[in-house]
Amino acid sequence: MSSFDAEMNAMLDRLGAANDGFVVAALYKFVSLDDIDGLRQTLQQLCDKNQILGTILLAEEGINGTIAASRDGMAQCLNWLEADGRFEQLSLKFSFSPDQPFLRMKVRPKREIVTMGCPEINPAKRTGTYVDPKDWNGLIADPDVLLVDTRNSYETAIGMFAGAVDPMTTNFREFPEWAHSLANQPADRRPTKIAMYCTGGIRCEKASALMQDMGFDEVYHLKGGILKYLEDVPPANSQWQGECFVFDGRVAVDHDLQPGSYNMCHACRMPLSADDLAHADFEDGISCPHCKPDLDPERAARFAERQKQMRLAAERGEAHLGIDPRRKKTSPSTPQSD
Repeated sequence: MSSFDAEMNAMLDRLGAANDGFVVAALYKFVSLDDIDGLRQTLQQLCDKNQILGTILLAEEGINGTIAASRDGMAQCLNWLEADGRFEQLSLKFSFSPDQPFLRMKVRPKREIVTMGCPEINPAKRTGTYVDPKDWNGLIADPDVLLVDTRNSYETAIGMFAGAVDPMTTNFREFPEWAHSLANQPADRRPTKIAMYCTGGIRCEKASALMQDMGFDEVYHLKGGILKYLEDVPPANSQWQGECFVFDGRVAVDHDLQPGSYNMCHACRMPLSADDLAHADFEDGISCPHCKPDLDPERAARFAERQKQMRLAAERGEAHLGIDPRRKKTSPSTPQSD
């Protein structure tokens, strides 16, 4: 048993996860990679062989992905990753889903494993200070610390750390502009300490490297992100409020890392609360309060036809993949795991 495998089993045992569900692993590492195409083919074959679904991104700067499989299938993948020396100290966060949260498996080459649009920033060479979840509450209690959520507005809408600043971005490529505005503040208004967090740690790690490049000296980021914090910090001691958005069929997870209370609009991919589902603008698979005002008749007809085909497939007991939302053009109402 590999150390990754042991970590997975220990975490799932703490959750009381059933053996017949699906292990969900969020993973990343900033590390120099070459032979991207060969690595892509190997990982695709490994995942297909072990019935693993999800997405893995590969770039010269490293690896990033979220995948789901049975315990045995996930163990095969983790054993392979650990055997490759480049992926030692891979950042891993585990959660559980009773159902497979992904529709397909993709291993994709990219320019960046998390797209910020600043190719000069290299977290493998320079980054902020990691803060373990057990030490996070103490750090953010410091009145001199500016707490920044590096996620997007559709994520922050359903959960944040108490007192965090929301940059109100629609994708991570917008974060540098917000960071520049902070860096250009007068000296007496610039924060002396910055603490940042994101879902699994990758965006805040890259953002911390950016902030250091802009001249901020004391920059901290939550090791393992929100998911690791929810895993390690008991709810009674937690500063987390709400649920954590995740980029799969669960939509969100609660403090116990179990599927949360939100659904998703299959038209615009926004998370939907119970109130949203009861709203007059909600029509399953076609519209919701977030997208109905901008929905034109052509798109509405296309979504209605897709919903019909999904219903017919379900009646036949067949899977229907529908569209891949991550192939749509990024917009304020189109979440992407960047």
